[in-house]
Amino acid sequence: MQPLRRRLLLDAFRAADLCAMTAAFGLALLVSAGAASPNNPAEFLAVRIKLSNALLFMGFAALWHVIFRARGLYRSRRIGLLVSEWWDIAKAVALGALILAGLAVVLRLIAVDRRFLAVFFVAGLVGTVLTRSVLRLVLGEVRRKGRNLRNLVIVGCGPRGARLGAEIWKRPDLGYLLLGYIDDIPPPRSSLHGQPEKLLGGLKDAAGLLGHMEVDEVMICLPLRSQYETIARIIAVATEMGLIVRIPADFFELKLAHAEVEHLDKIPIVTLAESAPSSLGLVLKRVVDAVFAGVALVLLAPLFLIIAVAIKLESRGPVFFSQERVGFGRRKFRMWKFRSMVKDAESQLPKLERLNEVHGAAFKMKKDPRVTRVGLVLRKLSLDELPQLFNVLIGEMSLVGPRPLPLRDVEKISNGWQFRRFSMKPGLTCLWQVNGRHEIDFDHWMELDLQYIDSWSLGLDLEIALKTIPAVLRGAGAS
Repeated sequence: MQPLRRRLLLDAFRAADLCAMTAAFGLALLVSAGAASPNNPAEFLAVRIKLSNALLFMGFAALWHVIFRARGLYRSRRIGLLVSEWWDIAKAVALGALILAGLAVVLRLIAVDRRFLAVFFVAGLVGTVLTRSVLRLVLGEVRRKGRNLRNLVIVGCGPRGARLGAEIWKRPDLGYLLLGYIDDIPPPRSSLHGQPEKLLGGLKDAAGLLGHMEVDEVMICLPLRSQYETIARIIAVATEMGLIVRIPADFFELKLAHAEVEHLDKIPIVTLAESAPSSLGLVLKRVVDAVFAGVALVLLAPLFLIIAVAIKLESRGPVFFSQERVGFGRRKFRMWKFRSMVKDAESQLPKLERLNEVHGAAFKMKKDPRVTRVGLVLRKLSLDELPQLFNVLIGEMSLVGPRPLPLRDVEKISNGWQFRRFSMKPGLTCLWQVNGRHEIDFDHWMELDLQYIDSWSLGLDLEIALKTIPAVLRGAGAS
């Protein structure tokens, strides 16, 4: 894109941001003045604007621009999610409101009170997001018509380069004109017309080609391991020419991880991590867990007392059984249950290992000789699990999630993919619980846990919770 057009585009965004801020400022003043003198708002409108106030506002407008520039809101955002821009806007507006609050204290600006600041923040955020969204919609239509384009060259004709080129052709609103490919192998076929894309030249000629063509951006899609030196050379040449260089972050073609660029001080770091549920969703899940567990513990207190008496009357030993389990992030915690076995059940386990009825790391027996008569009833109705509501209340467990494994079972896990179950907080019930429990072998159990993690939602939690009730009542898979 020509420098003049780029400046005009940036000026449009700056003007839109300033208009949104001015409108938010005016609305906040109106609301604040209306609250101060609700019977005569005309007094506020009749007040003359002082030169000192006008200069103060102009200074704040300049500061507003500096804040938005520092948040990167005036750099090219052709690639990226709108949500990330909205988040940057929210942080910029919040910082501006905080600075304004500080100025109000120092300069004793009576009009800038808490009501003013609240209205200014909300109106500024909503106004800026709306004006920028409208601008981007208009800009997208302009780009679809072949204007405001950036010339792009893709280095690498392999599968990654082909996918990227196909995506560029599918998204004319991004405003890229794909000039062609640079590589030593034949170019991919265009998804637009089915013919081979234009091959500009080989990798050895990359520097000369980029130097003699009207190029704005370079996307490098070469294999990292075999072409490291070539990639480094092209990056050095392109950045020296002032070109924007982009590199897709899917270096290792991971199926379960997504890449995100973060910063350690000023050092950019590519983070590869499993795609996790949204933070808001997990916060809501935690709120539901805490509220439900707290209410349930109060309502079930009489039942707890009855079970405790029954356990004490039948056998000697404590009412509760606690065991170290492995939870979220493979961190250990102490899980609580009503004791359903004899007092020395743990020490008898090595003698029963050969009678294990489940293939894999877990130990399960349908007719475990260590289980007491009261324990049989508790296990049949899953009442022995109720004390885990304490674990849920303090945040070590969730109502729904992969069941926490004992240390003995975790030490016997031999397949690396099964460790991914620890990327979610353990729960009282999960897909395994409502699909037969002990009738399912260990590998299938782990597969169900990963299925839950990969498709998690609050709706799925509710569905599993509702299915747990009839499964418990009919004793499905219980032993």
